[in-house]
Amino acid sequence: MNTDLGMKIAIGLMQYIALLFSLTVHESAHALSAHFMGDDTAKHLGRISLNPIAHIDIVGTVIIPLFMIFFPSSIPLFGWAKPVPINPLNFRDREGGISIVSFAGPLSNLIIMIIAIVLYKVVMMFPALAAFQPLRLFLFYLAAINLILAVFNLLPVPPLDGSGVLAKFIGLRNYENYVSKIGPYGFIILLGLIYFNVFDIIFRPFYLMLIRIMS
Repeated sequence: MNTDLGMKIAIGLMQYIALLFSLTVHESAHALSAHFMGDDTAKHLGRISLNPIAHIDIVGTVIIPLFMIFFPSSIPLFGWAKPVPINPLNFRDREGGISIVSFAGPLSNLIIMIIAIVLYKVVMMFPALAAFQPLRLFLFYLAAINLILAVFNLLPVPPLDGSGVLAKFIGLRNYENYVSKIGPYGFIILLGLIYFNVFDIIFRPFYLMLIRIMS
């Protein structure tokens, strides 16, 4: 195997582990917050779990990320997990429940990012640990992937979490009207954002900030 290709695959697998862990925590956070808000739909399906198998989507969690690892391109590694089913009718506070459950996923990613940054800084304080490049790379990728997941999912485009966060701020009726009108075109909107490099414009300042923090 070509040395450069082997290195890219090794890095890709490292990123995949970070992605899989992050997606697992993200979906589990949705399920756990739904339970606290009064809906046990996800709990009964075993989704309050840190076992990745409970959250795997064959296409988004396995096929696409692994394809990107073994056929590297300029596109960053990405993927998604199986959405957590919720029933807002079970929430004690429907508006608050939808917003809190929606925000729980991105919040979990922000928490993981902060932990990864802190661990990275601690590792860099000890020369023996800092010399172990795989550890430094993993913590960096863990922070970067969770930053991307948090920012991406907070975009107010259905079915992303950001649209659900709006419920508490615009009212339940306006939220339902928004989702019913925009939801059918959500995937097209996301493709348009990708095509016109809007994601790059959104992510770049956050990514550069992360680089400065971890340098």
